[in-house]
Amino acid sequence: MTRFSILALACTTTLHAFTPVLSRIDPPGGQAGTEVSITFHGDRLDETTGALFYETGLDLTNIDTKDPKKAVANLKIAADATPGEHSLRLAGPGGVTELRSFWVGAFPTVDEVEPNPPDKAQRIELNRTVHGIAGNEDDDCFVVTLKKGQRLSAEVEAMRLGRTMFDASLTVLDARGFEVATCDDAPLLRTDAFVSLLAPEDGDYRVVVREAAYQGNDDCRYRLHIGTFPRPSAVFPTGGKLGETVEFTFTGDPKGPIHRSIQLPQDARASFPVFPEHDGQTSPSPHVITVSPLPSTRDGEADEVVRLPDPPCAAEGVLDAKSGTDRFLFSAKKDQNLDIRVIARANRSPLDAVVSIHEAKGKYLASNDDQGGPDSLLAWTCPADGDYRIQIRDQLKRTGDDFTYRIEIGGKPPLLEATLPVVERVNSQKWKNFVIPKGGRYAAVVNVKRENLSADAVFEAASLPPGVTLHAPRIPRGVSSFPIVLEANADASVGAGLHPFRIRSEGADPQVSGFLTDTIHHVDINNQGAYHSVSFDRVPVAVTNEAPFRIELEEPKVPIVKNGNLKMRIRVERKEGYDKKVTARFLWHPPGLSGPNNIDIAGDKTTAEYDLHANGDASTGEWKVVVLGEADSGRGPVLASSALVSLTVAEPYVSMNLDLAAAEVGKPSAVVGKIETLEPFDGAATARLSGLPYGVTADTRTITANQAEVTFPINVAADARPGKHSGLFCIVEVPAQGGTIHHQAASGGTLRIDKPAAPPPKKEAPQEKKQAAKPEAEAAKPLSRLEQLRQRKP
Repeated sequence: MTRFSILALACTTTLHAFTPVLSRIDPPGGQAGTEVSITFHGDRLDETTGALFYETGLDLTNIDTKDPKKAVANLKIAADATPGEHSLRLAGPGGVTELRSFWVGAFPTVDEVEPNPPDKAQRIELNRTVHGIAGNEDDDCFVVTLKKGQRLSAEVEAMRLGRTMFDASLTVLDARGFEVATCDDAPLLRTDAFVSLLAPEDGDYRVVVREAAYQGNDDCRYRLHIGTFPRPSAVFPTGGKLGETVEFTFTGDPKGPIHRSIQLPQDARASFPVFPEHDGQTSPSPHVITVSPLPSTRDGEADEVVRLPDPPCAAEGVLDAKSGTDRFLFSAKKDQNLDIRVIARANRSPLDAVVSIHEAKGKYLASNDDQGGPDSLLAWTCPADGDYRIQIRDQLKRTGDDFTYRIEIGGKPPLLEATLPVVERVNSQKWKNFVIPKGGRYAAVVNVKRENLSADAVFEAASLPPGVTLHAPRIPRGVSSFPIVLEANADASVGAGLHPFRIRSEGADPQVSGFLTDTIHHVDINNQGAYHSVSFDRVPVAVTNEAPFRIELEEPKVPIVKNGNLKMRIRVERKEGYDKKVTARFLWHPPGLSGPNNIDIAGDKTTAEYDLHANGDASTGEWKVVVLGEADSGRGPVLASSALVSLTVAEPYVSMNLDLAAAEVGKPSAVVGKIETLEPFDGAATARLSGLPYGVTADTRTITANQAEVTFPINVAADARPGKHSGLFCIVEVPAQGGTIHHQAASGGTLRIDKPAAPPPKKEAPQEKKQAAKPEAEAAKPLSRLEQLRQRKP
């Protein structure tokens, strides 16, 4: 749903707050058709003037902003507001906050009252939503009264509230304390839980919610729906064609299948919500289906092979107990490239699909289990004209009415997508708002993804606030990210809104386009990944109060060459009296260029130099680069960027090879370099030998464009280390275009340092030969005892 909210923001203080923070919303949800008093917790919220809502149905009024740590307001929830998650941000003259969630339900809300252990369960009426906290080793128990055969459903919103890693568990106990139903994780709700049952007898039933490992804390907040509402576990089919009216069957509810006809939208949706309705009630959370232009065919009876139309097409099915494996037959042409994609987990099915393709007679050809996610994707090239069979089963050979799936078979159409990158680990919201100071600029990086497309691309805004201009360079094919700059006029009105951006191919036939998508991970655990995320095709764009500084990146006079270096000058202009440090970040490097992540410009400095290096594979051409400055405003960080400036990457002007050189410790020698001039230049360049070992020095030499060789005299100290020393190279500085082009040439040169030659040995005078002393008489060898006895024998 599209909603744009431009807020007129008034400035009321002299020291303005920047970058407001929203950490929590209390309560986390409310009933449709009511007005709720709501508290926003965070920091620098005292200038909040409104909110940006991504969905319709919510409206904020009577905002009280006396406390910078919290803002209090009334939230009106429309009677027809869609049940489930609604995303919002707060806005003010200092910017836009993080995105947080507010949940809309059908029931009145009640607060959990502690203590509520099993023997003191809190009694509530049916069809209520409880707001509670699951503490450490805490069982929260709620008791309701049921008649035999009455449906009891309970569903918890825990991880989905986006507060913390909260794995909630649900249990239902009867009046005697015996377990009637339990659930930890439900595939339909990912890591949240639900139970639904028919009361086996009249009496009281306790619903127990806790952290699954009894390791809760004050951040483990939940919304627990308890009532007689329908809560099926699956829907079939799991997709439909654009604009069609489809009869869906919801299965898994204790009262039996629920049927509902729903008209699908005219545009394709990867995830379209459908709600089951029964006895005048709706489930708190929807099921998810795929809306596609593909014609689809449903599976048949057990062991039946169902014929599909020629690709592109789709198949829908359920792996029930009778059909542990489903089979479909289709025709394909030789060398036809097809993607066979299973959609199961993505649509909240428990199926861990394995898809395989066979010849019509059964010969195995290829298969896939998981491909970059929990669902199967098989890229296949048809070997010959004919019929082929697709088979699908569960990896663990499980079956059931919940094991629904959709298979899409089609070619590989060209794809062009743009996304905002995650710039900080487990913090997917950093630098995701386009916040532009009045009279200033803001810069961001956009990622681009192409599939089966080799074309340049153009990035543009579908809408912008008045007085704001987007500057975006043309995106060459092969480039996967690029910088953009948004600039606000000095007289632009302070305000904020949600705006779409799009990317389109340039020169491709037919033209391919897509929207910029921003994905926010509410619960993102290091080394585990995201547990709850939302995605939108609109980005917050805000014009804020004027920043206390401006930052500029000076355009270099000369290019940077491959294997060369370049110093780019950054200049900071501060308002009078403002002396805070400014951190400058070079947001994006052209392919093959690198440099430090950021440099600090002290409060008493106005300039700094940023060192860029180009490797030997750097992409030549003209590129646009930018720096983003961040500083402490006194009340929060404030960001401002330079304009995009041109940076040229060129081939080297000079190439050089160093001959193998030899020297002796303590003696002078020379290193010779062979020069090749690749680009003529005027005047004399300087060449400096670098990478020399300890104790070795060399003089700087001058060279000209016509010179073929240069000799570097070297001095080898007496304490220089003998041996073979590799890693010599040459720094060549070529004058051009009023500047200097820095080259690094002749990498890998070698210098061998030998020990000093040993002096010849001295000749000694001949000496008279001494007569060897006569050996003393050899002592008599003692006799052994046996020999002594023999001598005594007569």
